[in-house]
Formats: sequence, structure tokens, C-alpha cells
Amino acid sequence: MHTKNIYTAGKSLGEAKKALIMVHGRGGSAADILTLADHLEVDDFALLAPQADQRTWYPYSFLAVPADNEPFLSSALSVLADTVKEVEDAGIAKENIYFLGFSQGACLTLEFV
Repeated sequence: MHTKNIYTAGKSLGEAKKALIMVHGRGGSAADILTLADHLEVDDFALLAPQADQRTWYPYSFLAVPADNEPFLSSALSVLADTVKEVEDAGIAKENIYFLGFSQGACLTLEFV
């Protein structure tokens, strides 16, 4: 199961008007995916990257029956929901919250939205 461990970069949530939630892939890390910001025009964004426990959001392929990836899939989705709530609680409107995912992180993001 996942614990909420969020890496941040860019503007603080208190300063930013927009947020980008960056979700790493299997074997990757929050720190790694945050380096993509160097290549994006996100200077005015709060950047948040949740870290998956053991560097994977769920154990099997996204092609597997969803039940096979439980309870890890639900736990990962809860991490994203908690992250969005943190951003909204800081005053950033839903329409100004963006997602970026790589590989398994992209699959998780699509499942979430």
C-alpha cells in the first residue's frame, strides 16, 4: 500500500495559480520526473510529484484485470485524490490543475481522471 510522499518544485502552493501533478512510471521516482520541468514552460506552476512505494504503483500490467492490481491500484488512486485535495485546499481551482504521467504513471493518471 502507498503512503503519501510528495516531492515538490516550482512555486509554492501558496504562490502558484496553477499546479502540475507529475506521476512517475514503474521503476522511476518522483525526483526523476520532476527533472522534466526543466524542459517545460511551467515557471509559474506548483509542481507536485507523488512517490510510489517500491517505485511501482501497482504490481501487474495495465492490461491486467483491474482486480489483479488491487489493493495497490485503489491505494495509488487515493494518493492522487489526496494530492488534488491538497492543491485545491491551497486555493488552486480545479481547472488549473494539470497532470503529466510517464508509462505506468500515465496509465494511473488516465484511470484517475
